[in-house]
Amino acid sequence: MFRKVFCAILGLCCAAAMTSCAKKKLEIGREDPEKEIQKCLELSRKKHYEEAVDCLEIFKSRFADTELGHEAELKIADNYFQQKEYLIAADTYQAFLKLNPFHRQADYASYRTGVAYLKEAPKPIDRDQQYLEQAAGHLEYTIRNYPDSTYLEPAKEELKKAKERMARRYFYIGRFYYRTGEYLAAIPRFEQIEEELPETHIRLKALYYRTLSHLKLGQKAEAQGAFALLQANYPEDKLTRKASKKLKD
Repeated sequence: MFRKVFCAILGLCCAAAMTSCAKKKLEIGREDPEKEIQKCLELSRKKHYEEAVDCLEIFKSRFADTELGHEAELKIADNYFQQKEYLIAADTYQAFLKLNPFHRQADYASYRTGVAYLKEAPKPIDRDQQYLEQAAGHLEYTIRNYPDSTYLEPAKEELKKAKERMARRYFYIGRFYYRTGEYLAAIPRFEQIEEELPETHIRLKALYYRTLSHLKLGQKAEAQGAFALLQANYPEDKLTRKASKKLKD
């Protein structure tokens, strides 16, 4: 019995000691701010992301309204991003932007917001893709508002990925309606790709199935209109030749 009590007390003492050590590591605000923030960034470099966030939160509160305090806010978002807490990261980047719209790293915060939403969107196209549009919106904002940013080209690349996934999603739904004979429901999905995402690779198939959908409904003039776009943009493709034969049947 005595041995069990002793072990329990020893365990509590060890836990208290560990807590004390942890708190000691987070003693921020007593030295030069440049040195202080490095303590937090070192935790991040070691992939101790949760501890880094705690450290940066303390730093931010004690050095509020300073350049390093603002940098700490961005680093907090980065640590959430590294933990794959993409929605929290996106919210943190956006909070930074609202408070510091003209900050020298505003372009970075805007770009990372878009990437965070893109990361949060599931890759399987049959799952909810609500964050894809948010990703595209933030990336387009970055491209439009920060044309001289070093993140301009990466933003364009990420936007391309987002738009390809959006187009595949529209096509997936349109193709489903086509297979089930719901041609009136399929056509708007294929048209959406043409109107909103004409630069995506799936456009070819969307035009092909749009042509066929109109033919299934007996809408010859509309089918010829869709085929004209198909032929103008993909004159040598086998789907264009197939659509041409179906129009002649």
